[in-house]
Amino acid sequence: MTKVAILGAGEASRVPHPSRTAIDLAVEASIDAVRDAGIDFGQIDGVVTGYSLAEQHLDFSADLAESLGLEPQWSQTISRSGATGASVVVDAALAVAGGACTTALAVWADNRTSKPPSNIASLLAAQLSEFETVSGPLIATQYALIASAYMARWGATAEDLASVSVQFRRHAALNVHAKHRTPITVDDVLASPMASSPLHVLECALVTDYGGAVVVTRENLVAQDSGAVRLLGFGEALSHQSILRNPALFLSGRTAAHQSSSRAFDMAGMSPGDIEMAQIYDCFTITVLMLLEDLGFADRGRAADRMRGGYFDRDGSLPTNTNGGMLSNAAGGILHVTEAVRQMRGIAGEHQLKERPNTALVHGNGGILGAQTTLLLGQQ
Repeated sequence: MTKVAILGAGEASRVPHPSRTAIDLAVEASIDAVRDAGIDFGQIDGVVTGYSLAEQHLDFSADLAESLGLEPQWSQTISRSGATGASVVVDAALAVAGGACTTALAVWADNRTSKPPSNIASLLAAQLSEFETVSGPLIATQYALIASAYMARWGATAEDLASVSVQFRRHAALNVHAKHRTPITVDDVLASPMASSPLHVLECALVTDYGGAVVVTRENLVAQDSGAVRLLGFGEALSHQSILRNPALFLSGRTAAHQSSSRAFDMAGMSPGDIEMAQIYDCFTITVLMLLEDLGFADRGRAADRMRGGYFDRDGSLPTNTNGGMLSNAAGGILHVTEAVRQMRGIAGEHQLKERPNTALVHGNGGILGAQTTLLLGQQ
């Protein structure tokens, strides 16, 4: 496959405003990414975007392209729930490598606080099975069921889960753009209201506006001193839509992240031990623990031990969610991608790691641990 690289990354301001649209956020992030890439919009001939929950767009990519004054030769809009932020990068890479375009803009943005979604209930109901529809479980309820099974199987405690929120808040404290920066303790997490037992409010992802974008191009078009980040490998997997269709979530605690990461590592010729930084989708604390284990960064049932031991801290062996993640920074899995690129380019600002990582793993999770997308990045 033609080698591809991420030439630049951009983010939109997340300060909500009643008149702010999802397209506004996407445009702002796109301008920031193209500026960071050091190119002009005339070089963009491909556009791939995620979906918007807050607004209805027949084709978000077409609306964004028109707003930017682009007439791309390739474009598409995709929806993989929370995995969308990583998957737009995969699709951009496939388009560039396959010759559909030369330089693609991969974007995901939504104005979920400026204009809260009015159709969220119907959208969520549409993904439930006929059995689930009767009781109408919330997303948090379904993750709570998975968390309860994980705790029973591995002997994990409420304190173990809470340690994830505490760790990522420490990272957010250094990020001037993070929504929540005040340090918290395990006791603080456990004292917060119960969202759905055993998950507390401080163990659930934030709801914010967000916008992120990256520029993907052919590696042979990138100058050696550009600071571009190579896409070394990627993998995707889908195990289920309804959790009733995947008993493995409860019986073994394994997700399809095991498959998506195996494909990514095989493509890159790498292993988990080669990774120097990780950005993991953190919609709930239980999600992080299970994904870290499936991705090969901890033994089964032991991710919390490594979390509490500092393994995933900024100064640990594998700095993880260095901007605070979705638990403390902001919503939107695309921000895991932009954070990884910025850290590797050395432009993350006040929360920049002391040593720029040479390799990174970014992972997106969609649905109720159903859709999984893994990206492996490396310095040029």
